[in-house]
Amino acid sequence: LARSKYFDPGLFELLASELQRACRKGRLGAAEILQVLCSMSELNAYNAALFGAACEALRPGLKDFSEALRSRLEAALKRVNHDPGSDFFNCLQQRPRDTREACPMFWRGQCKWGPKCKLSHDQDSFEATAREGNWRPPSQSGGRSVGFNQSSDLFKADRCGALW
Repeated sequence: LARSKYFDPGLFELLASELQRACRKGRLGAAEILQVLCSMSELNAYNAALFGAACEALRPGLKDFSEALRSRLEAALKRVNHDPGSDFFNCLQQRPRDTREACPMFWRGQCKWGPKCKLSHDQDSFEATAREGNWRPPSQSGGRSVGFNQSSDLFKADRCGALW
C-alpha cells in the first residue's frame, strides 16, 4: 500500500471502513494492524475512525511489543498527528520491566556471565528488588569471591615461572 505513494480518495474510504470493521471485530493481528497504520501514515492517508479503532485493537497487546515496534507505531501516529489518548502514549513509551531478581555479583563488578546471566543487570530491577525487600548484599548472597585464588593456583602449577 505504501509503495504506491498516492491513493484514490474513493477507494480509500471503502478501504478505511473495511479496515475499521476488521479491527473492531478482531480479524486482524497486531502485526497487520501496525503495518496498516504505518502504510497509511506514509501515504498521509488519515482517517480518525480507522486510527482510533486500530489503537483500541492494539491496546491490550501493547505491552508485548518490542522496542522497535513501539517506536515504529509512535512515529506513525505522530506523522499523522493522531492522538489516541495520553494513557495509550504512556503505555507505548513504557519499557517492559525485567522481572528477574537483581544480580548481586553484577553490582560488585564480578558477574562473569554477562548477558547470559540468569539474573538481571538492569538498574530498574535492582531498585525494585531493593524496594520489595528481597535485596541481599553480595556478602550474604554469594559468599566471598575466590577468583584471585583460582588465578594464583593456575600460576602455582607453572614451576618454570613462564606466563603463558
